[in-house]
Amino acid sequence: SGKSTVAALLCGKYKKYEGEILIGGMELRSISEKELMQRITLVKHNSYLFKGTVADTLRAAKPDASDSEMNAVLKKVNLYDFLKTQRGLDTELLEGASNLSGGQRQRLALARALLFDSPVYIFDEATSNIDAESENMIMQVIHGLKNSKTVIFISHRLTGAKEADRIYMMSEGSIIEHGTHTELMALHGEYAKLFQLQAEKYIV
Repeated sequence: SGKSTVAALLCGKYKKYEGEILIGGMELRSISEKELMQRITLVKHNSYLFKGTVADTLRAAKPDASDSEMNAVLKKVNLYDFLKTQRGLDTELLEGASNLSGGQRQRLALARALLFDSPVYIFDEATSNIDAESENMIMQVIHGLKNSKTVIFISHRLTGAKEADRIYMMSEGSIIEHGTHTELMALHGEYAKLFQLQAEKYIV
Protein backbone atom coordinates (compact mmCIF):
# COMPACT_ATOMS: atom_id res chain seq x y z
CA SER A 1 0.00 0.00 0.00
CA GLY A 2 3.03 2.29 0.05
CA LYS A 3 4.30 2.00 3.65
CA SER A 4 7.90 1.14 2.75
CA THR A 5 7.88 3.77 -0.02
CA VAL A 6 7.03 6.41 2.59
CA ALA A 7 9.96 5.20 4.72
CA ALA A 8 12.30 5.39 1.72
CA LEU A 9 11.08 8.91 0.90
CA LEU A 10 11.72 10.11 4.45
CA CYS A 11 15.25 8.67 4.29
CA GLY A 12 15.94 10.60 1.09
CA LYS A 13 16.24 7.53 -1.14
CA TYR A 14 13.82 8.97 -3.73
CA LYS A 15 14.31 12.59 -4.77
CA LYS A 16 11.84 12.69 -7.66
CA TYR A 17 8.51 13.23 -5.96
CA GLU A 18 5.66 15.69 -6.33
CA GLY A 19 4.56 18.08 -3.62
CA GLU A 20 6.50 18.73 -0.42
CA ILE A 21 8.04 16.64 2.34
CA LEU A 22 8.86 18.83 5.32
CA ILE A 23 11.13 17.71 8.15
CA GLY A 24 11.34 20.24 10.95
CA GLY A 25 9.87 22.80 8.57
CA MET A 26 12.59 22.18 5.97
CA GLU A 27 11.92 20.72 2.53
CA LEU A 28 13.58 17.31 2.36
CA ARG A 29 15.31 18.09 -0.96
CA SER A 30 17.24 20.89 0.77
CA ILE A 31 18.67 18.54 3.41
CA SER A 32 21.91 16.77 2.48
CA GLU A 33 22.03 12.98 2.47
CA LYS A 34 24.74 13.09 5.14
CA GLU A 35 22.57 15.18 7.46
CA LEU A 36 19.57 12.91 6.90
CA MET A 37 21.66 9.86 7.75
CA GLN A 38 22.77 11.52 10.98
CA ARG A 39 19.20 12.29 12.00
CA ILE A 40 17.21 9.28 10.78
CA THR A 41 17.89 5.59 11.42
CA LEU A 42 15.99 3.03 9.36
CA VAL A 43 15.62 -0.47 10.80
CA LYS A 44 14.20 -3.00 8.34
CA HIS A 45 13.21 -6.62 8.85
CA ASN A 46 16.27 -7.67 6.85
CA SER A 47 18.87 -5.11 7.91
CA TYR A 48 22.22 -6.43 6.69
CA LEU A 49 24.95 -7.56 9.08
CA PHE A 50 28.50 -7.88 7.76
CA LYS A 51 31.08 -10.55 8.42
CA GLY A 52 33.31 -9.79 11.41
CA THR A 53 32.94 -9.62 15.17
CA VAL A 54 29.93 -8.38 17.10
CA ALA A 55 32.04 -5.37 18.12
CA ASP A 56 32.80 -4.63 14.44
CA THR A 57 29.08 -4.68 13.68
CA LEU A 58 28.20 -2.32 16.52
CA ARG A 59 31.08 0.07 15.82
CA ALA A 60 29.71 0.54 12.30
CA ALA A 61 27.17 2.78 14.07
CA LYS A 62 29.60 4.40 16.50
CA PRO A 63 33.31 3.85 15.70
CA ASP A 64 34.50 5.08 19.11
CA ALA A 65 31.98 3.06 21.15
CA SER A 66 33.39 1.66 24.38
CA ASP A 67 32.90 -1.94 25.48
CA SER A 68 30.53 -0.76 28.20
CA GLU A 69 28.40 1.17 25.67
CA MET A 70 28.21 -1.84 23.38
CA ASN A 71 27.37 -4.21 26.22
CA ALA A 72 24.66 -1.80 27.40
CA VAL A 73 22.79 -1.94 24.06
CA LEU A 74 23.24 -5.71 23.90
CA LYS A 75 21.58 -5.94 27.32
CA LYS A 76 18.70 -3.75 26.09
CA VAL A 77 17.98 -6.18 23.25
CA ASN A 78 18.53 -9.26 25.43
CA LEU A 79 21.57 -10.55 23.53
CA TYR A 80 24.22 -9.97 26.20
CA ASP A 81 23.69 -13.22 28.12
CA PHE A 82 23.71 -15.32 24.94
CA LEU A 83 26.91 -13.70 23.67
CA LYS A 84 28.57 -14.28 27.06
CA THR A 85 28.25 -18.02 26.32
CA GLN A 86 30.15 -17.38 23.07
CA ARG A 87 33.05 -14.90 22.94
CA GLY A 88 31.16 -11.78 23.95
CA LEU A 89 31.94 -8.78 21.78
CA ASP A 90 34.59 -10.88 20.00
CA THR A 91 32.00 -13.41 18.79
CA GLU A 92 32.62 -13.96 15.08
CA LEU A 93 29.75 -13.46 12.67
CA LEU A 94 29.51 -15.08 9.26
CA GLU A 95 28.41 -13.01 6.24
CA GLY A 96 24.89 -11.78 6.95
CA ALA A 97 25.30 -13.12 10.52
CA SER A 98 24.01 -16.42 9.16
CA ASN A 99 25.31 -18.24 12.25
CA LEU A 100 22.66 -16.45 14.36
CA SER A 101 18.94 -17.16 14.41
CA GLY A 102 16.57 -14.76 12.67
CA GLY A 103 15.48 -13.24 15.97
CA GLN A 104 19.08 -12.82 17.14
CA ARG A 105 20.05 -11.12 13.88
CA GLN A 106 17.19 -8.65 14.20
CA ARG A 107 18.05 -7.92 17.82
CA LEU A 108 21.68 -7.28 16.86
CA ALA A 109 20.55 -4.92 14.08
CA LEU A 110 18.43 -3.12 16.67
CA ALA A 111 21.38 -2.88 19.08
CA ARG A 112 23.45 -1.29 16.30
CA ALA A 113 20.66 1.20 15.61
CA LEU A 114 20.34 2.10 19.30
CA LEU A 115 24.07 2.77 19.52
CA PHE A 116 23.79 5.29 16.67
CA ASP A 117 21.38 7.28 18.87
CA SER A 118 19.66 9.38 16.18
CA PRO A 119 16.67 11.65 16.99
CA VAL A 120 14.37 9.81 14.54
CA TYR A 121 13.87 6.04 14.13
CA ILE A 122 11.88 4.34 11.39
CA PHE A 123 11.05 0.67 11.95
CA ASP A 124 9.90 -0.88 8.67
CA GLU A 125 8.32 -4.27 9.40
CA ALA A 126 11.11 -4.73 11.96
CA THR A 127 9.22 -7.54 13.74
CA SER A 128 8.38 -9.60 10.66
CA ASN A 129 9.34 -13.27 10.42
CA ILE A 130 10.96 -13.61 13.84
CA ASP A 131 10.13 -15.63 16.93
CA ALA A 132 7.53 -14.35 19.41
CA GLU A 133 10.10 -13.76 22.18
CA SER A 134 12.23 -11.53 19.91
CA GLU A 135 9.14 -9.70 18.65
CA ASN A 136 7.95 -8.91 22.18
CA MET A 137 11.41 -7.74 23.23
CA ILE A 138 11.81 -5.48 20.18
CA MET A 139 8.37 -3.96 20.79
CA GLN A 140 9.36 -3.17 24.38
CA VAL A 141 12.45 -1.34 23.13
CA ILE A 142 10.42 0.56 20.51
CA HIS A 143 7.83 1.66 23.09
CA GLY A 144 10.67 2.78 25.37
CA LEU A 145 12.24 4.86 22.59
CA LYS A 146 9.12 6.92 22.01
CA ASN A 147 9.69 8.74 25.31
CA SER A 148 12.81 10.46 23.94
CA LYS A 149 12.78 9.92 20.15
CA THR A 150 10.49 10.39 17.17
CA VAL A 151 9.49 6.83 16.26
CA ILE A 152 7.72 5.78 13.05
CA PHE A 153 6.62 2.15 13.26
CA ILE A 154 5.51 0.53 10.01
CA SER A 155 3.71 -2.79 10.23
CA HIS A 156 0.94 -4.85 8.67
CA ARG A 157 0.34 -6.37 12.13
CA LEU A 158 -1.81 -3.83 13.95
CA THR A 159 -1.31 -5.10 17.49
CA GLY A 160 2.00 -3.22 17.71
CA ALA A 161 0.29 0.08 16.87
CA LYS A 162 -2.22 0.08 19.73
CA GLU A 163 -0.13 2.35 21.97
CA ALA A 164 0.98 4.76 19.23
CA ASP A 165 0.23 8.46 19.65
CA ARG A 166 -1.07 8.58 16.08
CA ILE A 167 -1.90 5.79 13.62
CA TYR A 168 -2.08 6.30 9.86
CA MET A 169 -3.72 3.56 7.83
CA MET A 170 -2.75 3.36 4.17
CA SER A 171 -4.49 1.76 1.22
CA GLU A 172 -3.31 1.88 -2.39
CA GLY A 173 -0.82 4.65 -1.70
CA SER A 174 -3.15 6.94 0.26
CA ILE A 175 -3.87 7.57 3.94
CA ILE A 176 -7.49 6.58 4.44
CA GLU A 177 -7.81 6.84 8.24
CA HIS A 178 -5.81 8.34 11.08
CA GLY A 179 -6.18 8.75 14.81
CA THR A 180 -5.46 6.86 18.02
CA HIS A 181 -6.32 3.18 18.34
CA THR A 182 -9.42 4.03 20.39
CA GLU A 183 -10.58 6.66 17.89
CA LEU A 184 -10.09 4.36 14.90
CA MET A 185 -11.89 1.45 16.55
CA ALA A 186 -14.84 3.80 17.28
CA LEU A 187 -15.05 4.67 13.57
CA HIS A 188 -15.78 1.02 12.67
CA GLY A 189 -13.88 1.63 9.43
CA GLU A 190 -11.12 -0.25 7.62
CA TYR A 191 -8.70 -0.13 10.57
CA ALA A 192 -11.29 -1.60 12.95
CA LYS A 193 -12.20 -4.33 10.45
CA LEU A 194 -8.58 -5.32 9.91
CA PHE A 195 -7.79 -5.20 13.63
CA GLN A 196 -10.71 -7.50 14.43
CA LEU A 197 -9.72 -9.85 11.63
CA GLN A 198 -6.16 -10.06 12.93
CA ALA A 199 -7.39 -10.44 16.51
CA GLU A 200 -9.30 -13.56 15.47
CA LYS A 201 -6.29 -14.90 13.57
CA TYR A 202 -3.44 -14.04 15.94
CA ILE A 203 -5.41 -13.62 19.19
CA VAL A 204 -3.85 -10.17 19.79
